[in-house]
Amino acid sequence: MFRLAAIVESSEDAIISKTLNGVIVSWNAGAEKLFGYQAQELIGQPVTLLVPAERIDEEAQILEKLKRGERVEHFETLRQRKDGTLINISLTISPVLDTTGRIIGISKIARDISNRKQAEAALLRSEAQLRQQATALKNTLVEIKRMQTQLVQNEKMSSLGQLVAGVAHEINNPVNFIHGNLAYVQEYVEDLLGFVQLYQQYNPNPAPEIQAAADDIELEFLQEDLPKMLASMKLGTERIRQIVLSLRNFSRMDEAEFKAVDIHEGINSTLLILQHRLKARPERPEIQVIKDYAALPLVECYAGQLNQVFMNILTNSIDALEDSNANRTYEQIQENPNQITIRTSVIDTVWVEVALRDNGVGIPQEIKHRIFDPFFTTKPVGKGTGMGMSISYQIVTEKHGGKLECFSKPGVGTEFIIRIPLQQQVHQAV
Repeated sequence: MFRLAAIVESSEDAIISKTLNGVIVSWNAGAEKLFGYQAQELIGQPVTLLVPAERIDEEAQILEKLKRGERVEHFETLRQRKDGTLINISLTISPVLDTTGRIIGISKIARDISNRKQAEAALLRSEAQLRQQATALKNTLVEIKRMQTQLVQNEKMSSLGQLVAGVAHEINNPVNFIHGNLAYVQEYVEDLLGFVQLYQQYNPNPAPEIQAAADDIELEFLQEDLPKMLASMKLGTERIRQIVLSLRNFSRMDEAEFKAVDIHEGINSTLLILQHRLKARPERPEIQVIKDYAALPLVECYAGQLNQVFMNILTNSIDALEDSNANRTYEQIQENPNQITIRTSVIDTVWVEVALRDNGVGIPQEIKHRIFDPFFTTKPVGKGTGMGMSISYQIVTEKHGGKLECFSKPGVGTEFIIRIPLQQQVHQAV
């Protein structure tokens, strides 16, 4: 018995016994060291002196377990030292039984686990920091990859813009020369034809050689067809001039900064460049483009970049329409024709809104939230980089301080709504 008492007294752990009512009856040196109380201070006192107010209910719960004959091992909790500080401890609690097996008291062994808890907390903080760093690194890598791809895309667009502008300039000069001279040619031809008619009027019976030459060159047909041919040539050169103007408007190489422009001009230029994809084909009729344009003021924007947004969205719309045609016949498409509707409006006198809607296949709900993510694409390998919509989103939101939203219903179609300020408050560098 003395040996057991000596072991208890010399233990590094706090060993405490108490009555069922919670009155302390024994208190070893380990308890004095752990809690700061001398034995004479606590023996006969309620153990609740050591229990923080918010932990009082624990004692009753532990007592109920002990009454059921259960042993409580390694129960981690908080207890209060004499100086008021809280410490983390691990409790092993056993019932004290009499010779008949009846519970007459409770024995507790308390061990200070503050250092371990601090180490665990430090480990958790370290793990959280590592997770944050890993997430930040992942986001940084994605951003770097996005920026690299965007730089390549911007360089490609810049090179394409320079090429388009250069070709447009080179084509424009000879076309203007031809178009300008056609007016004089038409005037000269009309004079010559008028002279021939006058000659025929005063000399209805020319020499046989002249009549034979007139028959050989089909003079009557020539007099009728030549003005039509000149008119057709003039129409053709006018069409070329329109295409050249559209190419120049689309590239906007002379407008690196914000500039007030006609948004409709940019949309129409983009549509003209995409005309080869809109026109009728053997497998389908022409894609109808419905323009619902409002009267817009000039809009301050990066015109070339905004045209790129129109190009990306319209290209996706055409792709969606072609996908919707996959299992339809020419006649079925005629009954429910492919349509792209472009609507413009002014919102609250400070925003311009451009809505581009198609009646294609639509976007599944489960992927709609990802369409503006970098590198996300539903197109087959080699047909899409997944950067078109991401770059468009950045151009609208970051470059212009606007909004780009997508609304779609599978089987019905998709609508993209672009909203940008009519005037930019802060001019940013490209």
